[in-house]
Amino acid sequence: MKKFTYITQSFAVLLLLVLSSCASMPDPEPISDKYARPDEVIAAGVPVINADGKPIYTPSDGNFRYAGTVFANADGTLSAWFTTAGGTSDASLPARVRLDSGDGGGGPYSLGQSGTDAGAIYYPFDESFYGWAVECPGWSAPAYMTVSIYQWAGDYNSTIAETPLGTVDFAPYPDNTWLEINVTNSGYGDATGNAKFPAGEYLWYGQRLDVSGVSKNEPGFWGGGRGDKARVWYKGGEKTTGNEGFRHAVQYTSPAELGFSGQIKYNTASSSDINAEWTEQPDDPTVAPTSDKADKYYAKCGSVVKAGNYYYMAYQGSETFSEKTDNYIFVARAETKDAIDWEKWNGTDWGGDPAPLFSVDISEPELYFGAGEPSLVIKDGVIYLYYTYCTTEDGALNTYLMTADATDENWPANLSDKGLVMDRSAFATTAMDGASVVYAEELNSFVALHSVNNNEVNSYFAIWQSADGVSGWSHVGTIYSNTRVRAKYPRFIVNEEGHIQASTPHKILYQFGESQANWQTYMSSFSFAQ
Repeated sequence: MKKFTYITQSFAVLLLLVLSSCASMPDPEPISDKYARPDEVIAAGVPVINADGKPIYTPSDGNFRYAGTVFANADGTLSAWFTTAGGTSDASLPARVRLDSGDGGGGPYSLGQSGTDAGAIYYPFDESFYGWAVECPGWSAPAYMTVSIYQWAGDYNSTIAETPLGTVDFAPYPDNTWLEINVTNSGYGDATGNAKFPAGEYLWYGQRLDVSGVSKNEPGFWGGGRGDKARVWYKGGEKTTGNEGFRHAVQYTSPAELGFSGQIKYNTASSSDINAEWTEQPDDPTVAPTSDKADKYYAKCGSVVKAGNYYYMAYQGSETFSEKTDNYIFVARAETKDAIDWEKWNGTDWGGDPAPLFSVDISEPELYFGAGEPSLVIKDGVIYLYYTYCTTEDGALNTYLMTADATDENWPANLSDKGLVMDRSAFATTAMDGASVVYAEELNSFVALHSVNNNEVNSYFAIWQSADGVSGWSHVGTIYSNTRVRAKYPRFIVNEEGHIQASTPHKILYQFGESQANWQTYMSSFSFAQ
């Protein structure tokens, strides 16, 4: 079970000043192997990123943008479709429901300033719930507590002898805080794909967390009436006198029920200049998940091309809460770039309930990535659909290809499977995103790029090329000069067929940063190496 730790600490930094000549200074230590990068490889046709880059978007209130298709329009403006936040902010959840009776209760109940004493609450939930919280004092000083949630095993001792469903370290927490263990912070959602804990009997267990060097660490529980459903234990003994108990409350609503974790919105820029002003579609999204349907939890990583009378977008979605598993590719279309609520492919036609573009062998649900991160290109009347595919646990996120006749308005029904085209197994042990593919007319070649080590300070971009887009894909370049650390989801500016032309602004956009809610969007110019 994944364990999330929230720790606020201060670190003293000692700066050693050596009062001697520069000649006596030791050589700098080499960067550790953990954070080393491979040598840059700049072969002919590899994009060389210039030093003119700057952030073009910094999110506020978690309103991130990433993985966008960016078109260069004939009038010099840019059009883009970015994945952005859906309706899953905890701030939008309704108030918790109090479970204690509120009458009496005694307390407050301290766990003291030493040892590992604990308090616990048993409660039988008649319906599924997202989170369970207890109000905890800290006696005017930061306190430390480990909170676990257990499925009830019949009695107290048998229950705490089992493996918890999830654990969170609140280290420290402010005085008088509701400590909530929920599907998200406990790791339960990632481990199971569930948006809630199912109805049933559970134990909330809070144990004093002893932290070396921390004085006056005194966690505890505020008193609240036990009521007729709860049972309460304090320092190993069950409280059965009067109405003694703890204040506790439940959050029945999951963030996923209020919306979804990602949707795709249309953006425009007044020019291709890095300093240009960007405007986001203000209200309805271009593509959002459909409630209780096959893409119900998110729509992300949209790739757009124009064929005939329509703009087509391939995007990633799922019925599973975790974005790391059970993914499928969907397609939507519209007659104009700025349209909202694009009509989705339903398996046989356009409109109605969305259906995955093709089946994925999800032999064990909530375990494998599936198919996602699509990339569309049109060349010589053929539509190329590249995508990441993996149905083995911890397997390589390789790139596969399907093609279709771009003049066929129902092309999703007539895809030709070309199988594996880009073997990325050499990067299998690193964090990377899907390959974004374009056609570079000045190179007469298909070009793909993706990030590697995108959660670390030694991130870089891998460059691939193929003459025909189907065979001969080879890793030809490695670049990171003039890029930010933790770079991810790089995209070229292209025309409406996914081509880089000599006249197309030679710009790369990507996101960087540690937390998705704070990812910045960065733009740099580039030139192809000769």
